[in-house]
This record gives sequence, C-alpha cells and structure tokens, in this order.
Amino acid sequence: MSKNKILAVSLVLSLLLIKIEVKANDMLKYKISITDPQTHYAKISIEAYATTNNLHFSMPSWTPGSYLIREFAKSVDRVKASINGIEIPTIKTDKGTWKVEDIKSKTVVFEYDLYAFELSVRTSFIDEDQAFLHNTSIFMLVEEQMSASGTLQLDYPSRWQKVSTSLEKENDVFAFQNYDDLADSPIQIGNQEIFNFEVAGVPHEVAMVGINNADLEKLSADMQRMCKIMTNIIGEHPCKRYVFIVHNIEAGGGGLEHKNSCTVMMPRWNYTNTVKYHSFLGLVAHEYFHLWNVKRIRPKALGPFDYKNENYTNLLWVAEGITSYYDEMSLYSFGYYDKKTYLGKLTDYINRVESQPGSSIQSLSESSWDAWIKAYRSNENSANTGISYYSKGLLVAMLLDAEIIKATKGKKNLDDLMQHLYKEFAMKDIGFADDEFEKAVNKIAGKDLSKFIANYVFGLKTPAYKEILEAIDIKVSSQNKKKASLGLITSSLDGKTIVKAINARSCSYLGGINVNDEIISINGIRVNNDVDEVLNALSNKDELFIMVSRDGLIKLIKMSFKPIPTTLWKLGTAENTKLNKSFFRE
Repeated sequence: MSKNKILAVSLVLSLLLIKIEVKANDMLKYKISITDPQTHYAKISIEAYATTNNLHFSMPSWTPGSYLIREFAKSVDRVKASINGIEIPTIKTDKGTWKVEDIKSKTVVFEYDLYAFELSVRTSFIDEDQAFLHNTSIFMLVEEQMSASGTLQLDYPSRWQKVSTSLEKENDVFAFQNYDDLADSPIQIGNQEIFNFEVAGVPHEVAMVGINNADLEKLSADMQRMCKIMTNIIGEHPCKRYVFIVHNIEAGGGGLEHKNSCTVMMPRWNYTNTVKYHSFLGLVAHEYFHLWNVKRIRPKALGPFDYKNENYTNLLWVAEGITSYYDEMSLYSFGYYDKKTYLGKLTDYINRVESQPGSSIQSLSESSWDAWIKAYRSNENSANTGISYYSKGLLVAMLLDAEIIKATKGKKNLDDLMQHLYKEFAMKDIGFADDEFEKAVNKIAGKDLSKFIANYVFGLKTPAYKEILEAIDIKVSSQNKKKASLGLITSSLDGKTIVKAINARSCSYLGGINVNDEIISINGIRVNNDVDEVLNALSNKDELFIMVSRDGLIKLIKMSFKPIPTTLWKLGTAENTKLNKSFFRE
C-alpha cells in the first residue's frame, strides 16, 4: 500500500473514531437504583455530555394517553448535580425544572430521589414485591437533548428475577432512541409470571403481576385471538415486539396504551366471571388497537409531545371513540356477542348518551379539547354539562361507519378509513389536523361528509340514528317516555340517604334539592336510599313534600312533581344485505 493510501485510510479511521466518540458523548446514560423498595423510593441519575452552555433537567407534568396535568415533580426529592464527582449548583426555574450552568463540553451527572407509591396505569409504584415504572413519572428529560439516544441501567434487589418492557436490551442495559422512546416504554420488575404468543409474526409477551385465578392457557389463546382480530382491521403490524403488563389487583381497573406495549389492570379473582372476563378482553382489545390508533394514527397535537404543558386537540374522539367502537365490535367478532347482544350494547350507548343532559351542552370536539380540565376532574354536575368523548365518540364512529358503507354501497367501511390514515400519516410518522381528517373521510366515502362532522363533532345536533342506520338496513325504533323519577343519584352513608348528583332535566334540579342533602322522607314516608321506589309508591305524586337535612338543619322542600322526558332507542336487524354485512364485517 502506498504512503498516500495509508494516510488516507488513517484519516478516514480518525474521522470515524471522532464520530463514534461524539456519538458516545452525546448519548444519555440513565440509571435507576432501587435498594430499599420497602421505602417506595428510587434513586435516579442522568449522565449527560453538555454540547451547550446550560442544561435543563425537567420532570414531565403529564403522561400521554391520560390528559390531566399530574405534577410528577411533586415526588422528586434531594436533587443535586456534579462534574467529576464535585457538586455544582442547580437552579430551579419552575415547578419541575432544574438548570445547571456554564458546563459546555463537560459531563454532568444529575441525580434525584423519587417517591413511587401510587399503583395505577399512569403512575409508578415500588414496594418490597415489585417495581412498576411508568417512565414519565420517573425519568426527567434533558430539554436540550430530547432527540438524543441513550441507555438505561436498572439496579434492583436480586430476589426480583424478571424485567418486562418493550425497551431493547443491549448487554446489561436497555437502549432507547430518544426521550419519547424512553417515556413510552413502561417497565415491570419483580417475579411476574410470563407467557408468550405470536401475532402476524410479532412476538408478544404477557407479564401477569400478582396473584390471580386466570387459566393461563385459555387466557393466552384468547388474548392471541383478540390481538389477531384487531390486527386485521389495519392489516399490518408495526411492532417488532409487543408487551402486555397486567396488574392483578384487589379492585379497580383501567388501561393505558404505549407504542409497543400497554398496561392494564384486572381484579385478580374476575377471570372466572364470564361477564367480567369478557370485559377484560374488551379492555385488551381497546389498549391493543391504540398501538395503531393514537400511537401511530394520531392528531398532530399528540406527538411529538410537550411534556410540561397541555397538548390540545379536538380529535380525542377519534383516538378514544373510534377505538371504543372497535373494542365493542371485537367482542362480536370474537363470538362473545351474538348479533342481538351486539346491537343491544350499541343501543345502551345511545340511550346513555342521549339521556345525559350534557349531550345538549358540550360538543364532541369541546369534550376533546377540554379533557384537561373536565374529563379527569368530574364532579356532581359533570353529567349535566358535559359528554364523554369515549361514549359519544363511539356513537359518531358507528354512524360514520354507516355513512361510508351507504356512500360506497357496502364496498368500504370505517376499516378503510383507518387503513388510509395509517398509510397517509402513520407510515410517514406525521399527525393530522382537523381538516386533514375530514378530507380523508370524504376521500374514502367518495362523498362530502363535512356536514356530518359539523353537526355531530363540532355541533350539538342529535344524531339522525334512524335515517343513517336504516339506510344500511339496521332497524331503528324510538319511543318517547316520561320517566317517573326525581332524577337523584344517592348513596347510603351510615344509614343516611345522601344526594350525590342531580339530573338537570328533573324537577329536583329546579325544586331546590342540593347535592349533599340527606333525604329523610317524601310525603311523610321514610326514605332508605330508595327515593324513586318511595316516589312510585305514592298514590298522589303531583305535590311533594321532601324533608331533608342540610348542614345539620332540617328543611321541608315543597315541589311539583314532573317526570323526566326521555327517548328510548332500540336497534335491530333486517334481513341480511350487502350493507349490513359490511357493518357486521361478515
């Protein structure tokens, strides 16, 4: 080899070494140490090479998928930073951000303690038996290095034998591509029972945490089949590997989606209860379908995220309502619902939504936008002023499905819209705006459905259930009724009947009954948490005398009784046609 060639090769090698060194320097190194889990504390350190003069270490305020500012910084203690083992000052610039200054071209180690003792799908929990790390509530981000890749080292008691996470393991550490990747990959550490299956050639791991009465062989087969049903909607699986973390708990439930995993909760003895088991499989279907709808098919506001502030969108009904529609459909596709039962479930949603006073107050788009201040902060008046983007969104998804079927004479349905959104947005890793979603709807339908969206997403018009569904050969009937009820939701507390909520369409609302009132009697008849039963036993309901205790004082409230006007809907099927076969995916 000539001298010039040797020099050239040396130069190339030098440049490669420089690039490798820079990449290594830019890489973030996270470590979490759980040495005394019974205290519920973990120690976290972040090693960052500073390419800028200052670095800002910031704790997220919320977690994607759960639209509420949760102030995770409240669990942070004992913050410090150091260079070469020598502590340097930190400056707290807001409720969850710490700044270190004058550090360019130096490696900073930022450390803090974190308290984790809230077991839910959106928070973290550490005790002597396990550690569940919901990463937005655990790991701070480095604002100047959000796109930097890195590694995570886990240090935990040797008696814990297993780690379940969608993060890729490299040697003795886990690797992430950027902060979003780290934040979106929860970690379960402990002695969970694990089973595996494949869907579309993709390995799936299920971590069963805690004692339970599940038949794991049956559960594995049912979860695999449910995942196949949801995969077939889009027809393509985007994951290299997928992880379910199932917390088996005493009571409660819920789930939260992630890009390559999800966390769900199940009361530990419910697996042998047929109804509750089916409900759990519906939850599995819901969170699993989110790996497409919301984690990849997403509104623009939902990625990349601003972890410190609210991320507003009108389109949560697409993320949650359409997903809810598909999770109900999945139980029909699975065979747990027959056609009559499935239509009965959809009927229940219609009656529930339309009987809620808030359905005429808050639009679906407003429900999405105001999730941050209303959806997760419900109170006694919420049903009177708002609507859920889950349940109302499910109904609009159902009607949109029907509109597409009608417009295309059964050749297309909502599946085609989701496949189009996946191809045009998810595969390009971009989100869509309101108008882009509407254009996609019109394209798939081959018809202008902007009026539909204006009326039922942005407006308050009662959906034309009969007109839309009968056009695809689904029978619809409705009956106007007057419900003999005071419109009170009550609970029994120490033998007292306490008002918890009041229907704004009821006579009680204008008649002067208050939330927190104790209802003692109606027209002289003692009440025992059976308000409507006592009401209906009265021979004369026209004039009511209701005795209540309010703030320790006895009051007699006189009111005229008026029943609550309501419309009861019912869905049924006509003979099989191409249109309703498309609706039932037959």
